[in-house]
Amino acid sequence: MNKLLLAYLRNAVRAKFSRSQWFEPMVATLYVTPFCNLRCTYCEDFGAQRNDDYRGQALAGEKQKRVIEMLAQVSDVLYVTGGEPTMRADLTDLLRHARACGFGYLAMNTNAVTLRDHEGVLDELDMLVVSLDSLEHGRFDSVLAESPGTIRAVIDNVRWAARLQRDRGFTLSITSVVTPYRVDEARRVRDFCFEIGAQFAAQHLSIGRLPSVELDNDPEFHRFMEELLADKRRGLPISGSELYLRRTRTMEPYACTPTVAPHVDWKGRLAYPCRELPNHIQVDMLAAGSYAAAFAEAKRRYGPPPSDCSRCGERCYVELSMLVRKPTALAREALGYLRARAT
Repeated sequence: MNKLLLAYLRNAVRAKFSRSQWFEPMVATLYVTPFCNLRCTYCEDFGAQRNDDYRGQALAGEKQKRVIEMLAQVSDVLYVTGGEPTMRADLTDLLRHARACGFGYLAMNTNAVTLRDHEGVLDELDMLVVSLDSLEHGRFDSVLAESPGTIRAVIDNVRWAARLQRDRGFTLSITSVVTPYRVDEARRVRDFCFEIGAQFAAQHLSIGRLPSVELDNDPEFHRFMEELLADKRRGLPISGSELYLRRTRTMEPYACTPTVAPHVDWKGRLAYPCRELPNHIQVDMLAAGSYAAAFAEAKRRYGPPPSDCSRCGERCYVELSMLVRKPTALAREALGYLRARAT
């Protein structure tokens, strides 16, 4: 992970002593497919109802591998997502290739519906992230617009994955989108995580790529975030730094450093300055020939990122940006992690 450490140190120095808005990549996100097998009502980009719109768009295996190679030149950490990654038949092969290219840390997000059909991915991952927003079978099945029993199957697969963590060498983290006036559902998912030995991560509901105002107006949400901060301080498996958790509660402004978290879509296109800005551009990495060349082209076409953006609540941007600008917070997180490992 030397590449990650060096990038962090250079970024922290740049943030402290310059006004530059261009920072080195630390965590690369790759959307390996736009296809999904669920229809989550709050998802603005993907879903089974949109699959026909994406037919033939995702890169074939060898081209996708070339994109992975380009990202490995600039980042030690790869986060694989979709759509639903398990919709790709060659998913395990892509993850093995990523490891062979030198990625020191591989994480993947999944809805876990068909996870057992892709058991081989568990041997390639350092972190398995499962999206689970409720334990209520009937209601959540209707949210997903799927056949009855979907959420029960997801929960069974999550329990199965939790039991394999130690033997397979990965960590299971469960992300729950917190929705207004249904905060108790997220609480139940948190307690479920504690029961099965998984990490819990809370995600702020977004509407139109912006944090939900209605959720911010729900006092129970703020109480819940205080509970998570207290849980984390007690050493319970809450994912996310205290810095990030506090910001999720308050939605206070922060100065984003979006280029630390490059996002590349299923066509191999780099989103610049970030995927969340409505006026972002996309540069074809395969046509450019390298990440550096694609980045240079994006800079030429768009210019520097905004200097004071804090519009979204996406963890990949929020947490990395805040930790780059506050190295002491990262040091506290590292110390807490070491203490937890020692107990």
